[in-house]
Amino acid sequence: MFITALVGLLGIKADAFRHHALRHTSVPATFVLSPGGADFRHATNRHVRRPLTQMSIGGLLKPFGAADPLEDLMERNKAAAIEYQGRVDRINRLEDEVENLSDEQLRAKTEEFRDRLASALGVSVSELRTVDDLAKEKAALDGILEEAFAVVREAAWRVLELRHFDVQLLGGMALHDGRLAEMATGEGKTLVATLPAYLNALLGKGAFVVSQNEYLTKRDADTMGQIYKFLGLSVGVVVPGQEREEKKRAYAADVIYATHQELGFDYLRDNLAYSDGAIVLDPAATGRPSPFYYCIVDEADSILIDDARNPLKISQTVGAPLAKYARAAELVQVLQKGRDYEVDEKRQTAFLTDDGLENLADILGMEPYDPSENWVYFVVNAIKAKELFQKDQQYIVEDGRVSIVDSFTGRILEGRRYTDGIQQSIEAKEGVAVSGETQEIASVTYQSLFRLFPRLAGMTGTAFTDAKEFLDFYGLEVMPIPTALPVARRDYPDAVFKTVEAKLNAMLKEVDRAHRTGRPILIGTTSVDLSEKIQAALVESGIDAQVLNARPDSVEREAQVIAQAGRKGKVTVATNMAGRGTDIILGGNPAAMASLKLRSLLRDAIPLPEGASQNRTQQPVEVKEGFYPAPLDEELLAAVGDLTEELRARGDGTMSERALDDLMAMAADQLPTQDDLVLAARGAFEQIKETFQTALENEQEEVRRLGGLYVIGTQRHESRRIDNQLRGRSGRQGDLGASRFFLSVEDDIFRIFGGDKLSGLMSTFKIGDDIPIESNQVTESLNNVQRAAEEYFRDIRKRVFEFDRPMVSQRQEIYGLRRRVLKADDGEVLDIATQFANTAVELTVEEFTSADGQVNGPAILEKLQKVFGESFSTESVRRDGGVTELVADLKAASKASVTARKDQLEQIRPGLFANAFVSCALARFDRHWAEHLQRLGYLKESINVRLLSASAGRRQDSVVTPIQQYEIGANQLFQSLLRDIQRLSHFSLSVNTMERLQQLAPRRGSGPGEAAQPPSVPSQPSAPVAA
Repeated sequence: MFITALVGLLGIKADAFRHHALRHTSVPATFVLSPGGADFRHATNRHVRRPLTQMSIGGLLKPFGAADPLEDLMERNKAAAIEYQGRVDRINRLEDEVENLSDEQLRAKTEEFRDRLASALGVSVSELRTVDDLAKEKAALDGILEEAFAVVREAAWRVLELRHFDVQLLGGMALHDGRLAEMATGEGKTLVATLPAYLNALLGKGAFVVSQNEYLTKRDADTMGQIYKFLGLSVGVVVPGQEREEKKRAYAADVIYATHQELGFDYLRDNLAYSDGAIVLDPAATGRPSPFYYCIVDEADSILIDDARNPLKISQTVGAPLAKYARAAELVQVLQKGRDYEVDEKRQTAFLTDDGLENLADILGMEPYDPSENWVYFVVNAIKAKELFQKDQQYIVEDGRVSIVDSFTGRILEGRRYTDGIQQSIEAKEGVAVSGETQEIASVTYQSLFRLFPRLAGMTGTAFTDAKEFLDFYGLEVMPIPTALPVARRDYPDAVFKTVEAKLNAMLKEVDRAHRTGRPILIGTTSVDLSEKIQAALVESGIDAQVLNARPDSVEREAQVIAQAGRKGKVTVATNMAGRGTDIILGGNPAAMASLKLRSLLRDAIPLPEGASQNRTQQPVEVKEGFYPAPLDEELLAAVGDLTEELRARGDGTMSERALDDLMAMAADQLPTQDDLVLAARGAFEQIKETFQTALENEQEEVRRLGGLYVIGTQRHESRRIDNQLRGRSGRQGDLGASRFFLSVEDDIFRIFGGDKLSGLMSTFKIGDDIPIESNQVTESLNNVQRAAEEYFRDIRKRVFEFDRPMVSQRQEIYGLRRRVLKADDGEVLDIATQFANTAVELTVEEFTSADGQVNGPAILEKLQKVFGESFSTESVRRDGGVTELVADLKAASKASVTARKDQLEQIRPGLFANAFVSCALARFDRHWAEHLQRLGYLKESINVRLLSASAGRRQDSVVTPIQQYEIGANQLFQSLLRDIQRLSHFSLSVNTMERLQQLAPRRGSGPGEAAQPPSVPSQPSAPVAA
C-alpha cells in the first residue's frame, strides 16, 4: 500500500517503477507471469541468488542419492554437479560486468565469441560451419561457455524480463554436455534451452530445438526467439503446411525450432526428391557438412520413448478391396469370442480357432485360406477392429473420418493412419467410407532419426525411471536438476477399490468435497470416452466441469480451458496432459487471458481477407460468461478501438489469421521495435493483462490458502513416468498442491497385466466394494503390475530398435547413393550410367552361367537387348571366347549403347540424357526401396512368429537368434535391391518414349513450387535375379 501511494504521489509511471524495482530492490523474489501465457521462470530480483548457490554440495547432490541401481551414472552426475557448481559461481561473478554493457556492446559479444571460436579452431569465421571435428568444437565451445551463458542471461532479462536462475544455468550445462536434463514442471525448461542453443549456434551449423507439437514450437520460437534475434542470430520455425522455400530458410537459420514429426517427414521427403530445388535439409545450400549437428529434444521422454514404438512413414495410396472389408465387418458379428476366435490384449493380436475357421468356411462357401481371396486376413483384422480398437478411446470419428488419438497426449495424431488394413477395418466397423490401402515408400524410427545428430541432448520433467533406456538407445545420460524452490505438493496414497464403478463413485464424492471448498481440481483420464462420462456425471451433480480431450471442439477451447484451470472453483477433466505444454497457474493466467481478449476484440472488428476461413484452433468461438476476471474500462476499450482503426487503415482493411498471430506474438514480447502499431498493440496487451492481474490477485492468494491445485488420477498408466507427469501439473514453482489416484483392480492395466493373481488377492479382503483398500501388499502388487507393463513395452521398443539396426546402415547407404545420383553433374551422370551398365552386364552373365561354368550366350544377349533397347549392338561380341572375354565385349557394347542413347537425347535438348537417366534411376531407387520395405515387413513377421514360439517355450532348432536371422535375411534382400536398381535403370530409360522423356521437368533450377517428376517405371524384362 505504501509503495503504491508513493508511486502515485511522485507521479512515477507504474511500469517504470516496477521495472526498476524488479532489477534492483532486495525484496523477496516473487513470480511474474510471462507474456502469452508461456510459463517461464522469472526472477523478480535479478540479484537474488536462488537455492543452487546457497545450498551445500551435499544439498545439491541430494537428488542423486546412491540408492538408485544406476550407480555409475549417479557417480558421473555427482562429479558433473560439482564441476557445474564452480561454473555457475563464475557466471554469477560476470553478471555485474555484463549488466553494464550497452545493448550494442552486448550484441557485439556474438561476433566476439565467433572470432574466438575461429581462433581456437584455426579457421576463419566464415569457415566455422565447415569444421568437422566434434572433440575440438566441443572444447572450443567449453572455453567460452561461462561468458556466453552470462550474455544470454542478460539478454533474456532485457528482452523478456526473464532471468535464468542458477539451477537453470546448471540445466543448460547438462544440455550442452549432451545429457538429458530432468527438470520438474514449471522450472522453465524452455528458457533453459536458450543457453546451450545460443552457444552451439555460434558455430553456424544450426542448433535445433525439437518440440512435441506445432503450438509449442511456434510459442517457443516467438518468445525465446527474441533472445537470439537480440543477440544477432537468426531463428527458423519448421511446422506442417509451410512452403518449401520457407522451410529452406528456416533450416538455414542459426537456431531452428521444429516439431519432431515435421523434421522426420522432411528428412524422408528430401530422400524422395527429384530435383535439387525440392530438398529442404540441404547441407550444400548452407555450407554445412551435414544438416544435423546439435539438437535439444523438449519433452524428450514423450518423443524418444513414447513415440518410438511407431516409425514415421510416408505411404502412397493403392487400391483396396472395399467390399471385403465391409463383408468382414459383418462376418465378425456372427462369430463368438472364445469359440471362433481368441484375443490377446497384451500383445494386441487375435487369431481364429479351428472351430472359427470351419464356421467361416461354411459361411463363405470356400476355404478361408484360399490365396486368391485371403479371407482370413480381412476377418482377423475385423476382429482386431472390434475387440482391440474402441471408439473414443483409441480413435474418434468426426465428419465421417476415423482419427487416431495419441494415448500419451490425448491429442489427435494429424495425418497418421493405422497400417496393415486396420484403418480400413475400423472404417468398415464404424460405417464410414473405407479409404484406400497404403504402401510404405519411406520410413524412419525416432531412434534412427535423432541418432543422426552427433550431439544430442534432451529435457523433460520425468525421465529417471527410464534412464537405462535413454542410455542404451540414445547414449543420453539422465541428470536430475534440483528445483529452484522446494516441492510443496502432497502426494496422497492411492485409493484402491475392487470395481471400476466403486472407484468412480468414490472419486466423484471426493471431487464434490474438494469443490465445495473452492479448490481448483484437475482430473486426469486415459480416454476421450471416460473424460466425457466423468464430465457428464459432474454436470449432473451441479458441478460445471470443463473437458479437454481430442475432440475438435475441445481443441478449439484448449487455450481458455488451461488459462482458467487454476482459478477458484474450477474443475477440469482432461485426457493425458503430457505434451500440452502449458502449465496451470494458480488463480488463473492473466497473460493468457489478456492475449485471448485482445485477439478476440481485434478479430471481431477486422474482417478476414476474401476467401479466407476462420482458424478454428487459434480463437475460441465462444467464451463463457465470467471467463474474464474483470471488464475493461471505457478508456481501454477506446484505445483498442483506435488500434483497430489503425490496423484497418493499413492495406485493404482486412487481416489474415497469420498476420493476427504475428501481431499478437509481437504484442506479448519486449523486443525493440519502431513500429507504431506494434507498440500500440503491446500497450493494449499490457493494460489488459494488468487489469486482469489486479482482479486476480486476491483469488490467487485464496487458491494458495486452499492448498493449490488438486490433481486426481483415474487410472495408472503403463508407465510411472506418465503418472508423474500428471502429478507434476500441481505444485509448480514451489506452489502448494496435492495429488491422489483412484484405482480399481478392474482397470485395464491391472486386468491385462495382473490377471488372475491380482483378482485372487483382492478376494481375500472381505470388505464392501465401496471401501478403499489400504494395504502395503495391495500397493506393492499394483506397483509390480505397473513395472511388468513398463518392462513389456520396453521390450517392444527394444525389439523395434534391434530390428531397425540393419535398416539404419541400409537407409543411409541407399539415400547416400540416391543423393549422389540426384546431385551429379552431366559428366558424372555418364560415369554413373556406365557403371550401372557394367553391373547389368555382370549380373546378366552371372544369371545365365550354370554352376559348372556353362554360359547361355543367346539368353544373355536377348536379356541385354531388352535392358538397353535398340541401341544395344552385339556385332562386336565374340561368340567363341571365354567368360572373361564375353564380359569385356558386353561391357564395351553396353558403353557404346549408353553413348548412342546419350547422343540421341542430346540432339533433342542439351542435358536431356542426364535428366532422363537420373529420373529413371531415381524412380528405380524409389520403387525398389518401397518393395524392399515390404519384403522386410514380411521377413519381420516371420521372425516375430519365432519370437512368439520362443516366449511360449517351444523348441528352437537353430542356434542363430531371431534377430540375427533377420539381419542375415535383411542383408541378402538389400544386396538384391542394389543389383536391381543398377540393372533396371537402363531398362527404364530404354522403354520410355522420347515424348515422355522430353516432358520431364529439369533437375536443376526448379521453382519453389515445382519439382521434377519421375518417368514411368515398368516391370522387369524377365523374372527377377535371384538373391
